[in-house]
Amino acid sequence: MAASSGVLALPLLAGALLHPRWRRGLDERLGFVGSGQRGSLWVHAASVGEARAATRLIDRLDARELSVCTSTGTQSGREAMRRWRPDVPCQLAPLDHPWCVRAALSRVAPRALVLVEAELWPCWIAAAARRGIPVLLVSGRMSDRSFARHQRLGGISRPTLGRLAAIGARTDADAERFLALGAAPQRVCVTGDLKLDVEEKPLAPAPELTRVLGPQPLVVAGSTHPGEEAAALDALAALEQAGLRPQLVLAPRHPERVEEVLRLLRRRRRPWRRRTQLGGAPLDAGEVLVLDSIGDLAGLYSRASVAFVGGTLVPVGGHNVLEPASVGCPVIVGPHVASVRHAVALLESCGAARRVSDAGQLGAALRSWLADAPAAARAGASGQRVLAQHRGSAERSASLLEAVLASAAAPSGGFVRP
Repeated sequence: MAASSGVLALPLLAGALLHPRWRRGLDERLGFVGSGQRGSLWVHAASVGEARAATRLIDRLDARELSVCTSTGTQSGREAMRRWRPDVPCQLAPLDHPWCVRAALSRVAPRALVLVEAELWPCWIAAAARRGIPVLLVSGRMSDRSFARHQRLGGISRPTLGRLAAIGARTDADAERFLALGAAPQRVCVTGDLKLDVEEKPLAPAPELTRVLGPQPLVVAGSTHPGEEAAALDALAALEQAGLRPQLVLAPRHPERVEEVLRLLRRRRRPWRRRTQLGGAPLDAGEVLVLDSIGDLAGLYSRASVAFVGGTLVPVGGHNVLEPASVGCPVIVGPHVASVRHAVALLESCGAARRVSDAGQLGAALRSWLADAPAAARAGASGQRVLAQHRGSAERSASLLEAVLASAAAPSGGFVRP
């Protein structure tokens, strides 16, 4: 069966390998992961935001003296993980093809496979199950779009969920969706959102960034997509017309879009500077800093007066709104927040986040907070207090993994939730 499914999946595999983005790190995509990882707990995260969340779990596992290796689905995620946890091996995840996942699992032979948020890869999970490797999902997320897709693919989704040793869902609503899709009730519990389990000691900007950022208010437009940089620049122009002179950082979600963003700045005749070519002089008034690096966004949020989080003015679904909120920075988002609805609602409930529908409203929301710094500070502090109530997800996820490992080692093999 595995051989036939591999043959059927050949067109998909060939198509993936022809794409330039997938040809980078091709050996890892094909399952040829690095050495020195055998017997580790394998933690997999999709990209940068999920990798940051995974580091919280990794730290708890390290405190338990458990060996860990990691993988990510994107180059940027891998680079960020290697920067944040240089002592933890990190590779690109294998393609979800029987041959690729078989090669990767043969090389790593993990004690368990831990998937973060929504990484439900059928071939990978099935291959692990055939080898007796327990697979669990932590910070399990099931968005509206994913739930509808899994309902349509019930013939694939139901057996995939049935192979999971445990599901640690973010919320009661997520847990109910996993159950509705066929997950076994005794294997589902709510452990919370790893992204909500924010660090008590926030990252600071790199010293060279601190040197070029002046005393002016700072607006960070993070994880932006096409169209959102233009909206941020429109908002900046409106702020300047109103007599406000904030600095602006543009941080495109995908680093390969940096040249596209620079072309936009040239067309607007807006002065700019790249993060990788900072120089030593402070940014001039109106000069835009373009973040063309990995791992600096979190530190810049800690310096920002207000943050706009991208993927929300365009129909992407939103990105990590908790990173700025965790450091006391008020947040602005657009209407498209399906992927971060729970977090946005949490921040809106305490006044730490606002929704806008277009560049005009973005400019108005920025002006409101920039013109009233004490109000912005109160909003940011309110968000921090709310998030403090949600700490502990990483510890609960680590305990769930320990329970799965204990159950796998028990003669009965039956899972008992912690």
